[in-house]
Amino acid sequence: MELKLCSKRGNFQRHGKGRRWWPFLFLALANLPLQSVAQEASAIGLEFSSRTLSEPLPIKTFTDEWDRVPGDGEATWTRNRIGISANYGSWSIGYRQRFDYSLRYNKSTADLYYRDENNLPAIQGEVPVYLEINQLLAHGLTLGYRKQWSSGFFVGATAAWLQASDFQAGELRGALNGESDLFAGTAALDYRYSEDLLLDHQFERPHGKGVTLDLALGYVTNARRFSIQVQDLYSRVDWEQAPHTAGSFDSVDRDVEDKVQLNPLFSGTRQLEQFSQTLPLYGTARYIEYTDGADWVLDLEYFDGALRYRPGLQWGSAPGNPYLGYEPERGEWQLQLRNESGSWHLTLGTDDLDLEEAHSLTIAMGWGRFW
Repeated sequence: MELKLCSKRGNFQRHGKGRRWWPFLFLALANLPLQSVAQEASAIGLEFSSRTLSEPLPIKTFTDEWDRVPGDGEATWTRNRIGISANYGSWSIGYRQRFDYSLRYNKSTADLYYRDENNLPAIQGEVPVYLEINQLLAHGLTLGYRKQWSSGFFVGATAAWLQASDFQAGELRGALNGESDLFAGTAALDYRYSEDLLLDHQFERPHGKGVTLDLALGYVTNARRFSIQVQDLYSRVDWEQAPHTAGSFDSVDRDVEDKVQLNPLFSGTRQLEQFSQTLPLYGTARYIEYTDGADWVLDLEYFDGALRYRPGLQWGSAPGNPYLGYEPERGEWQLQLRNESGSWHLTLGTDDLDLEEAHSLTIAMGWGRFW
């Protein structure tokens, strides 16, 4: 296994894929289909939601050609749901499909990848490398229960029994040093997967089974409303005979007369074993203060250690009950529309109307019919 050149003079192709292979980066795993679900108190309902955020680069740039310098930020993630549910009284039953992707990295790793993609010289000296991925594609049945009291308090829970078909879970840490046109260094890898996108491991594709639990609670009166929703409060997906590669990349000096060759070697273990995958908690909260004019709204979002807030206004007396909110950290505007009965709703959000420049994108819609 030759070490990749900083320039594109090296010919590294991932076998069978027709694309360059870069063992120190999970970044090529980014694939952002838009799917999602939530549940509403209607006799039958359809739901779709997608929330995607790319901190250092626009979403399109991150998933395509890295043709600009990465900015600040160390995370890219997407959460997507699509499903159908039927309600009877306090109970609901449904079907849900989900795609979740979360990638964390440090700034130096993003910069390293950008330089490699654009034939730029390497930074001399030590470059710390860090990547961590957690990805899941799954579907399954859901069962929900919701209870509301006359005092205004309400609580709901939804359990999902999942059949999973695709996952990535791993971490890579190390350090590289730029030496002329070559990198030398070491990196430790701990990597589980349903398809090996790093070392081309051939195996029978595993399937997983799991369960997740979502929780919702809140309080509503004529003057105000407060609600909290927590997705994946509990999560576990068990994979039988899941591939696992663990070890280290290490560049070594080959004993060749009058020439120094720095080639990375990987040494470690590769095996099939039981693996239990967990998913990061995702939480949102909303507070509404009702007034005679525009209602005051504050939204909070928590995911993967980061808390974001979005103040906004809601015009309950206007057609479509429009809401407009602004998130100052990412500069994202969000628009929501819904009818009085709640049988349909639409949410659109982005930090740039030119979607090719957008770092964040939110789409959610739902339709329900009472009977």
